[in-house]
Amino acid sequence: MATKPITEVVKLGRAGQLILSRRVRAAFGLQEGDELVLTVEDERLVLRRKARRFGEYLGNLPLKS
Repeated sequence: MATKPITEVVKLGRAGQLILSRRVRAAFGLQEGDELVLTVEDERLVLRRKARRFGEYLGNLPLKS
């Protein structure tokens, strides 16, 4: 997914949760419950969407009657 760079300050919640802005969630189509992968590279934190299983994509396809 190619998007324009977005730079924002995020907050760390009381329970250690990262709080992403509505703009960031919308840009990546993120919803509550989506899984992300956090990677530490040198002194950077890289956050990526976790790849879905193939079967999850099939569940979104319309069925022919």
